[in-house]
Formats: sequence, C-alpha cells, structure tokens
Amino acid sequence: MSARPPAKGTYRSGIRAQQAEATRRAVLTAASDLFAARGYAGTSIDAIAEAAGVSRSTVFTAAGAKPWLLKTAYDQALIGDDRRVPLADRPESRDMQALDDGADIIAAYADILARIVAGVSALYEVVRTAADTDTDVAALWADIGRQRREGARRVVALLVAAGALTPRLTPERAADVITVYNDPGLHRHLVGDRDWTYEDFRDWLARTLHHELLT
Repeated sequence: MSARPPAKGTYRSGIRAQQAEATRRAVLTAASDLFAARGYAGTSIDAIAEAAGVSRSTVFTAAGAKPWLLKTAYDQALIGDDRRVPLADRPESRDMQALDDGADIIAAYADILARIVAGVSALYEVVRTAADTDTDVAALWADIGRQRREGARRVVALLVAAGALTPRLTPERAADVITVYNDPGLHRHLVGDRDWTYEDFRDWLARTLHHELLT
C-alpha cells in the first residue's frame, strides 16, 4: 500500500515556510551587501527593502530591525552560511580539537582563521565604525570582542593539553597574542589594502603563531 500523501494544510505550511526563508535570505543578503558598501549609517531600511525586492514592513517581519540585521549578517559571514551550527561544532573545528601536536594545531587554526576573517573583515569594519555612535552596535562590538577572546582561549587550551605551549607565555598571555592576530582588521589591511593573496595571509598567520606560541 502506498504512503498517504501529506494533508493539504501541511503542504501549504511547508511552502509558506520555504517562501519565508527565501525572503529572509534575500533581506539578509541585501543588508550585508549594502552595509559593506555604504556602512551602517549609510544603509537605510528602505534601501534594504528595495535591494531585496520586498516592502519595508517585510524587512522587519522577515529579519528584524537594523541592528539585528547587522548582527545576523555578521554571524552568517563569520561561519560562512546560514546553518545554525556553532563554529566550535563545525567539522573543521572538531578536526582541530582532535589534534595532539602543537604544530598541527597551529596550522589547522591558521587555516580556519584565514577563512573566517576573509569572510567577515568587511562587516567587522562596519561594526567597529558604527559602535562609536550606536548603542546597539556597541553591544554587538563588545560581544564580538568576547567571542574572539573565547576562541583564543580554546586554542590555547589545546596547546596546553598537547604540552606544546611555549614556557615563555602563561595561558592568558598566549590568549592575548592570539587575540591580536585573530583581528579581521589584519586581513582587511594585508589582503584588502596591500594585495596579499589568501595563501600569503594564511601562511603568514601559521608562521607567526608558530613562532609566538610554540618556540
């Protein structure tokens, strides 16, 4: 006996959910592109709506107010897609967590970090600039700083567990060092302004972090 087809109401509900998600993605893509091109202050909800091909009210219902749009766009740029899987639970992060050699940990982290900052550097600058004049964005900026610090501490913990961290540094000082180098502004300057390639940047990160943390 063949399976019973889904009820019409269930089918329609699924279609509506797909349409809502497509609208949300269009709004977020438009917002991300405009923020990167015009900055936070230079991007209006009306401009986002026009670029996404939706009404002003739909922007709010589909994705939220302007500060939330910036936060969501930043988060998606950080992890590279809109899947709700934290960065620490991604396969590349889990692979790094399974390593027990300091040099391998640094190489894996440099590869992950280079890809992250390449995706997020433009919006990072938008957040940094807008944080001076907008309290909601200032809160986002502070949260980004905490995330960078937490990420640095996780890498240090791996190095400590592997017995690889240089005796010159305490774990907190090592986290300080990583927090300097996980600043997306470095990518913006070296790749965006100085014309380094992605590979140049990734390999420089690996060499520099190896020197600072292992030797």
